[in-house]
Amino acid sequence: MIKKLRNRFVRLSMALLSIVLILSFLFITLVLFGRITESVRDTLKNYSSETYFSRQFALGSGNDETEDYAIDPASICVVGVNDVGTMIILDDVGKGYMDEETLKTCVGLVLRSDFEFGQISHYHMFYYKTDLGFGYRIAFADSTRYFAYLRDIVIADAFIFFATLLVLYILLRNLAKIFVKPVQKAWEQQQNFIADASHELKTPLTVILANSDILLTHPDETVRAQEKWVESTKEEATHMKDMVNKMLFLARNESMKPQTVTGCVNLSELATRLLLQFEPVAYEAGVTLTSKIEDGLLLNADQTAVNQIIHILLDNAVKYAGLGGRAELTAVRKKNSVCLTTRNTGAPIPTEDLPHIFERFYRSDKARTAGSGYGLGLAICKSLVEQQNARITVQSSAAEGTAFTVVFPKSKHEQHAES
Repeated sequence: MIKKLRNRFVRLSMALLSIVLILSFLFITLVLFGRITESVRDTLKNYSSETYFSRQFALGSGNDETEDYAIDPASICVVGVNDVGTMIILDDVGKGYMDEETLKTCVGLVLRSDFEFGQISHYHMFYYKTDLGFGYRIAFADSTRYFAYLRDIVIADAFIFFATLLVLYILLRNLAKIFVKPVQKAWEQQQNFIADASHELKTPLTVILANSDILLTHPDETVRAQEKWVESTKEEATHMKDMVNKMLFLARNESMKPQTVTGCVNLSELATRLLLQFEPVAYEAGVTLTSKIEDGLLLNADQTAVNQIIHILLDNAVKYAGLGGRAELTAVRKKNSVCLTTRNTGAPIPTEDLPHIFERFYRSDKARTAGSGYGLGLAICKSLVEQQNARITVQSSAAEGTAFTVVFPKSKHEQHAES
């Protein structure tokens, strides 16, 4: 699917760019053709004017001043025709391009034409006709050089067009790979999510079906006699409900934008209260739980969300600290923020797993497989953090342990008090 999407993007982009280039080259070429034709017209008009002949007579030359790149100066021939039809050659430099009979034929065609400037296609000639009142002065020029020049322009435009398309195709192929990376990542995450969710749901469903089969094989026994199978079914169903609720929570929150929360939360009081709740949990797990919480830490946030963030991080720290290990909760002020950090001992998270720690259903194969969680807690935590316009990071090493840090923007109330 990703490959088809990439190819479709390239094809569509190339089609649109081709249309734009064709229209651009067509416009430029037409403008250039118009300017060249106008230049040819002005040159022939100059040759057929009285001013030109008066000046050239004084200079003693009749054809040295033209520099038109579309006309060979040596191909220009000027003739005069009086009102009785007598033809006089005024400038015969270009007469070598046509014989006397051809010249007379061309003059006859020009005299019958209603246009002062035009082309005689059959003889490959341009002309310009000046009405003198008592006759006409007509300037002819060979059009071969003109059309050769235009042909060169068209060939050059075609070469530039295809060269440009080739360069754009190469660029678009590479850009397409970059543009579809987010789509490819989302697609892979979706596939992994479906696979992981199916795997997580498979075990409780298998247990429930197995318990149901056992109950059906003893239809005459009382509920009390089969209480353990009923309790097991209820427990697995509760686990499934919990996981589905978490999945729905993630799906709902990931589609929401970060919120501008106006509620004021006392982080110091909230963290202290949750710390007391986790002391029995830490004691049962054989973990020493310590804290360093500054007083009066205020946040602009949603209290329920902050409560859940601290709960998830403390639960994670105690769970993976290990027997005889330590877990610590700190909340301190920084310059323009408030930092909440949980740190625990225990096996560190492998470096290659750190970038994926907040992904749904993530559980490192090496160190973080303990417990009965589904690998959704940290994904929910990150989603909640982002909803509070905050950010979360993780660091892990054998020497320093594993630390999760949430950086909240400092409350406006606290900023006002400091100022």
